[in-house]
Amino acid sequence: MNSTHVTRLAQICASRIDPAAQSFDESFPALKDDLQQLLESMKSLDPRFQFDRLGRPGAVAAVRGALPTIERELFDAVMEDCECELAATREAFFQLVRATRAKT
Repeated sequence: MNSTHVTRLAQICASRIDPAAQSFDESFPALKDDLQQLLESMKSLDPRFQFDRLGRPGAVAAVRGALPTIERELFDAVMEDCECELAATREAFFQLVRATRAKT
């Protein structure tokens, strides 16, 4: 894949966002498949974009299970914080796309 292909997929995702939608979660069902294609295409552009969504739950469970109880609580708090940051970042980008589309 190349950056032109990724840009095209991003444009397709943006076009699937309902202008009336107020949040990413509200728009997600309409762009889920195209967004997945975009993410998969981005993986081929740069090693920084490679992730293992399918293997992650098992890896997280293995790490969590290897920790003593008190450290599990800290681990869970860190994981929750990361999930919150990802959700906020996703929503911020969604709002950016909405604002940009509103101007065109």
